[in-house]
Amino acid sequence: MGKSNTVKMAYTNENITKRDKLITDNISLVKYVVGKIMVYLPSFVDKEDLIEYGILGLIESAEKYDPKNNTKFGTYAISRIRGAILDYLRSQDWLPRSMRDKATIVRDTCISLEQKLNRPPCSEEIAAALKMNPEEWEKLLTDISAGAFISLEEFYQKSENTTEGNRRQEIRDPKIHDPLRDLETKEEKALLANAISELPKRERLVITLYYYEDLMLREISELMGISESRISQLHHKALFILQSK
Repeated sequence: MGKSNTVKMAYTNENITKRDKLITDNISLVKYVVGKIMVYLPSFVDKEDLIEYGILGLIESAEKYDPKNNTKFGTYAISRIRGAILDYLRSQDWLPRSMRDKATIVRDTCISLEQKLNRPPCSEEIAAALKMNPEEWEKLLTDISAGAFISLEEFYQKSENTTEGNRRQEIRDPKIHDPLRDLETKEEKALLANAISELPKRERLVITLYYYEDLMLREISELMGISESRISQLHHKALFILQSK
């Protein structure tokens, strides 16, 4: 074997070793992302399937990561892990047509009530308008929340799903400035911030603690002094209101 081939093989083996170390050292990122996503999903969704696709996202991250871009691997990997899991969920399309129709009815009802009341409606008011008891309403909200979650994720990450977005994620040039993209991002953030500020007090607190303080539902439950299942209901309702807006 020639000297140049030996050098190439050594270089390749070194890269493989670095990649494998990134994967083994950061497998906990997959469990973290899956744990955050599972709260949106129906109970029949298999957690192990999400972990499997999350690991595929982690492997892709380790293969494409370039430390020269001054981005921490964890920050880079979480986005790709989350993206791989969301791609899998979208491909399953397990929200039946009947449930989509119900989601549309609920969304239209929420919008109509908010216009009439000049504020976001509470759960009891939505349930009454739908001629449901509170338990039926909460169950329906849980069933349709996964669709709301994926819809919000598409809204939030749409620029990252384009080829250009992925290219910029891998190769960043701080001198490149896209005024139109900056304006769209600024407007979307303002819309989302405004929608969050208009949420009922408890729903707004749950969203703040979960997304901004990065607390788990169990921790929020202990902090607010109400059951974890109730925190989950408030979380589902907040997401649905945001998606409706």
